[in-house]
Amino acid sequence: MRASAPAGRTRYRPRLPLRRNILTRTHDPDSAPANALDSAQASAIAHTTNVTDADAAGVTQAALNIEVRAVSRQSLTQSGNAIFRVQLADDRTVAARINPRRGMFAFTQHNLDALRGLGLPVPHVLAAGATAAQGSFVILEWVPGRDLQYELAGMSTQQMTRLAETVTGYQRRVASLPESKGFGWAPIQRNAAAARWTDIFGLTSDAGPADDAPPLEHIRARLRAVRRSVEPYFASLRPVCFLDDLTVKNVLVERGELQGIIDVDFVCYGDPLMAVGTTLAHIAADVGEAGRFYGNELIRSATPSQDAQRAIYFYGTLWMTGFLAAAEAAGQTQRAAELLSATDAMLRHAEADLHT
Repeated sequence: MRASAPAGRTRYRPRLPLRRNILTRTHDPDSAPANALDSAQASAIAHTTNVTDADAAGVTQAALNIEVRAVSRQSLTQSGNAIFRVQLADDRTVAARINPRRGMFAFTQHNLDALRGLGLPVPHVLAAGATAAQGSFVILEWVPGRDLQYELAGMSTQQMTRLAETVTGYQRRVASLPESKGFGWAPIQRNAAAARWTDIFGLTSDAGPADDAPPLEHIRARLRAVRRSVEPYFASLRPVCFLDDLTVKNVLVERGELQGIIDVDFVCYGDPLMAVGTTLAHIAADVGEAGRFYGNELIRSATPSQDAQRAIYFYGTLWMTGFLAAAEAAGQTQRAAELLSATDAMLRHAEADLHT
């Protein structure tokens, strides 16, 4: 499905397999969707380490009724899924994704079929079901390549432009699907739960930080002001379908060329530009200068209005505060310092012309 990350480059980045629920929590209105895992998610991620190569081989062999020759676990971001590359006796290679919770892939084939019908390069599901341990699995065609974040440094500007325009085009195709009756996360052609787009970000607040509050709290206070400025834009949005995880992961690239899109267990209904903002955040956090041109090309391809562009940087900063909070919680002092500087820089883009 995707090759393992290069040695020494894998960084902790929480991903939210239950984000359609997590984003509606209200106890911390300033928490970014990616800055914390609830107990169920933390448990799921911990339990995936108990899924062995032998487990993956057994699940695949039973599901496909063919001998397994080799299994290798893939090193990925924190998704709650254990993912394996499995080589079969008939020389095929497949991807096995295993999750300790039941029903996690109930809509994966449904979503992939719908996206394939739009012309998106997504894999076919070969089998899916429940594991003996009461978890869930899905087996898919293997897609060559690596996550975009590991390829950007070796891509030319022409390749980045072509990819940014292709990804933008795919999002426009996805936006042609029927709207939901609500905002947030759901399978394709199902209704999301939130009444308004702004609701997925939690309650608003006018509270200011104490003078001696840590830098992250001052960042969050500034971000609250940006959020207030984009509320009219949020109110104008329709619950349009888009792929929120189409960032610098789940976009598989080989020698600068797109090979496929993966990991579409859910879609999001709301502002497709959120995927641009979160891509900027992932670039700032884990790619750096080598990916800046690609991020700029995504913005150019999207042709956002001034309000929409401010929203892009709001989304990006929101995710960055999540990465920063995670680094601080993990005691990663140097990374936290780097992220603080990058978060402040992105927030300044969101604040541009805010008080004029």
